[in-house]
Amino acid sequence: MVPHYLNQKPTVIVNPVSGRGKTFRNWGKMKAFLLRRFREIRERFTEAPRHAMEIAREEIKRGVEHIITVGGDGTLNEVINGFFENFKPINPEAKVSLLPSGRGNDFAKSLRVHPKRLTFSKSIEVDLVKMRDRLFINVLDMGLGGEIVSKLESKNNSGIVYTFCLFREFFRYRPKEYVIYVDGEKIEGKFLTVIVANGTTFGGGMKVAPEASPSDGILDVVAIGEFSPVEFMLNIWRLYTGRLLSHPKVVFRKGRKIKIETHEHYGEFDGELFKASNLELEVIKGGVEFLL
Repeated sequence: MVPHYLNQKPTVIVNPVSGRGKTFRNWGKMKAFLLRRFREIRERFTEAPRHAMEIAREEIKRGVEHIITVGGDGTLNEVINGFFENFKPINPEAKVSLLPSGRGNDFAKSLRVHPKRLTFSKSIEVDLVKMRDRLFINVLDMGLGGEIVSKLESKNNSGIVYTFCLFREFFRYRPKEYVIYVDGEKIEGKFLTVIVANGTTFGGGMKVAPEASPSDGILDVVAIGEFSPVEFMLNIWRLYTGRLLSHPKVVFRKGRKIKIETHEHYGEFDGELFKASNLELEVIKGGVEFLL
C-alpha cells in the first residue's frame, strides 16, 4: 500500500541560487524526478535570505504536512526554523525532506541522502539544536571556522575554496581563550576553533565529528587547540578522513547542554554567520521528522 503522505501534495521550497546556480539550471530534471514520486507538487522559490523560513511557516499554517527542501544546508536550516514559532512546532505532524543541491551538502552526508535513492517512504526523527532565537541542524563553529565564513560571505564558495581560505586564515588567526561547559564539566584553554556538532561533516566535506549522530539526542563537542604551522600542515588530512579526534591537541566530549564563554568573535551555524561571546546550546531530541 502506498503511504498516505505520497498521495498528498507536498510543497517544494527551491533556492534557485544554491549550488552557485546549479539548482536553477537543474530544476527541470529535479521536478520531473519528484513528479515520478508524487502525483503533484506545489513549487515555491526563495527570493532573499530567510525567505525559505517565511515560506515554510506560511505553508505549514495553511495545512501542508510535507515540505521538500531543494538547496543546501543553509536553505534546510531556514526551512526547519519555519516549522517552529517560539521553539514550538506549528504542526507536530509536519515532515521535511531534503533534495540536496547546495555547494557542500554536508548534512545530507550525515543522513546518507543520495538524490537518486530518495523514495520519501523512510521516516527518521532528527535532533535539532537550540541557540538563542534560532535552531540549527548540522554544525556550529566558533573561532577560525567563523572567521573563514566571514571572508566567504559574498563569494561563490565551494569545498575547495573553503579549504584554500582555511590555509590562508590559519596563518593570520590567533587562538582564543574559551571556557566550555559540557553537561556541567568545565573545559578551559586556548583553541583555534570550537565545534558543536549534530552532524558529522561541514565545510564541504570536513569530517570534524565522525562519531556524531543526528538522531541520538547527544551533541559532539570538538575543541581544536593551538597548532604550529608545521603541525597544521602535517595534520590537515585528519579533517577529511575522520581522524581528527585522536590527535592529542583536540578535546572531544559529548553532551546535551553546552555553554561557551569567550570574547566576542565570529561563529557560524549551518553556514550562517554570527558574532557572539557567550552561548548556551541545548539539543532537542527528535525535533523534526524527515522522510528519506
